[in-house]
Formats: sequence, C-alpha cells, structure tokens
Amino acid sequence: MTLFFSTFTGAIAKTPKSGESCTKLGIAKDYKGKKYTCIKSGKKLVWNRGVAIKTATPTSTPSPTPVPNSSPSTTFQSKEVFLPWSTKFSTEVMSEKAYESFSRWVKNQSSTLLNHQIFIQSSSSGYSPSILEDLKALDDLSSKVFSQFMKKKSVTVLGIDEQWVVSQILSSGGHLRNSQGRCDEFYDPGYSVCMNRDSHLGLVVVNDCRLPKGSVSGCNLPLLPHEYFHLVQLNLADNIEGAHWNYGEDYAKNSFPHWLVEGSANFVASAIVTFARDSKYENARGAILRVDSKEMAYPLVDYEIRRVKPPLGEKLNSYDIGHIATEYLVASVGFQKFLDIWKDYSNTRNFYTSFEKVTGRNIATFYVDFESARESLGVPPVTRKLG
Repeated sequence: MTLFFSTFTGAIAKTPKSGESCTKLGIAKDYKGKKYTCIKSGKKLVWNRGVAIKTATPTSTPSPTPVPNSSPSTTFQSKEVFLPWSTKFSTEVMSEKAYESFSRWVKNQSSTLLNHQIFIQSSSSGYSPSILEDLKALDDLSSKVFSQFMKKKSVTVLGIDEQWVVSQILSSGGHLRNSQGRCDEFYDPGYSVCMNRDSHLGLVVVNDCRLPKGSVSGCNLPLLPHEYFHLVQLNLADNIEGAHWNYGEDYAKNSFPHWLVEGSANFVASAIVTFARDSKYENARGAILRVDSKEMAYPLVDYEIRRVKPPLGEKLNSYDIGHIATEYLVASVGFQKFLDIWKDYSNTRNFYTSFEKVTGRNIATFYVDFESARESLGVPPVTRKLG
C-alpha cells in the first residue's frame, strides 16, 4: 500500500493552474476542490479555470469489531455482542443490551389501553413546583406501558400538601393502611411518599427541583417509576395480599428475592427516565447506581432475604447489586420474558419454579453465572459471606 501511494503521488506532482500549459487536449485533473481540463486556446494547450467539484455527503466507516474484554472500563462498541449468560463481556455492552430490550418492548406497547388516572394539585396561590411537570411525564410513560397489568385502575397523586394528596387517594377508592394513612416516607432531595400495595401512589413535593432539559442526574427522578413498578410487580404476580419478597419466614420462602424486587424497580426506573427524557441509559444508570464494594461484598444469594436485623449489625443493600443482576437477566432473556417470570408466579406461587420455567435456567445456575461474571459486570469481588 505504501509503494502504491508513493508512485501515485509522483504522477500528480505537477498541479494544474488556470492559463498554464498542459500536455494533452481533454485530460482533466482535480486540484483543491476543482476539476481542471486541458483546452486549446489559440495555438496553445492550457488549463481552463476549473469547475467546482460537488462533494457527496461522507458516509461513516464502520469501526472494526473489537476483541471482547472483560474489563468493566471497556469502551462500548456497537459491534461487540453480549451472549446470554456469558461471563466475559464489557459492562457497557451488557447494560445497553438490557435497555435496548426494554426500549423495543416499550415501542411495541403503543396501542395498549390506558388504565390509569393522575391527580395534580393546583395551588390557590399560583405556586406550582416545576418538578411536577417532569414527574407527570414519567408517570405518563410508566402508566402508558404498565397500567395494562393493573387489576384495577392505577392512580397517581402529585401535590404540595400532604393532606390534599391523602384526601385524593382516599376519595378515588384507595387506602393507605400500610402507610398508616400518611405520606411520611421521606426521600431526599424533597419528596414524601405514600402508597398501598394494589393501585395508588402519592408523592408530596416538599422542595422544588429544577432540571436542565434532557438531564437525568438530580431531583431523584427515578423515584416515581421505581415505586410505580412495585405496584406492577404485585399486580403481575397476582400477589397483592401475599408476601412481596422473601422475609426469611417459612410462609415467604418461595416469594421473590429482595434483590429482584428492588433491583428490577431500579432498572425499570432508570430505563423509564432514559426513554422519557430522550437521554442515554448510561447516564440514568449512573445517576441511580453506586458500585459500593462494601454494599456488594456478599454473594448475590445472600441478598435474597430482606434482613431487618442483619448479622454483625450490617445492612445488606439489595438495590444496587439487584439492579445489575436484573440487567444481566434482561440482557440474557429479554424484557418480555423477564415480565413473564412475575406473571407465571400467579400460577405457580413459587418464584424458583417460575424462574426456571421461563428462563430455562434454575436459580442456582444463575447465581453461579453471576458470580463468575462479577468482574465483567463491574461488581466488586466477594469478600464476605453470611453464616
């Protein structure tokens, strides 16, 4: 290739200039965006003034397929492929495949009938927090794609006064028995939350929060879709009265692992925020996910049970490791099959049976795969174990 380039360069070294002599009538050369032609002027052969060359719109050249790298810092390349249940891959490719599966599923839900209602408080003083508009957009998308799974109409109430929010929940057929009739579960940077297990979700805006257009970092945007998806989980599984997750007691032993309940709500929340705000999933993911070595120091199986009084006084945070495990699961089987696990539970009443039936993989094998893929998943290594 080098030899060809050198020879070619020598052949065109003499550049054409308008009015200067040329050697053969009709020959043409391109130079600095113009095409010059050798013409006859009187008795001489000279270069004409040249004609501007119309340049075609350049097309991008595909990047070469990179060699898969297990390092979580590997730069994402569109040609790199995540294989189901793989243990060697880049974190970015795996998480992006999970989001793409969610995104495709959402786009296929466009004709779904809405089974949802929203109430937004209007203040007599004219004050209306700007964050209410962002929350409404997230609620619109969440309900558009997920309210189809509700046993009865889902209701979201957004306001600035707790008493008003509670009154709207009660007057629209809801209850707050599990919240003791209050919206006093506080989430920084400025929401109080109240909800029941079947259909109603209330958010009180305590402090307004402003976001630049397209931004997904700040204002705790994932909170609303996270909590709404908990209602979806319970309705899909037809488990409104049963144990939502494994509490450690015998009656709850076949219910959903705590890492899946909270981790999947985090994943869906990040994906909803990404889709609704036309952002990048990696940005929404980064806004909610903290890869804390201490919080992920145990094997995934140790996060099955929500431990109210964990050993050694340590609290096992299921949210982050569950978020990553959910991505791994969705990337491997697709978002529809992921939802089918919850739906099949309504028949089996056993998460472990439904997991294997839908995915073709028992949970023990899934845990082995996850632990083998920790480095690729960007999860710190196991340094502690319960028991």
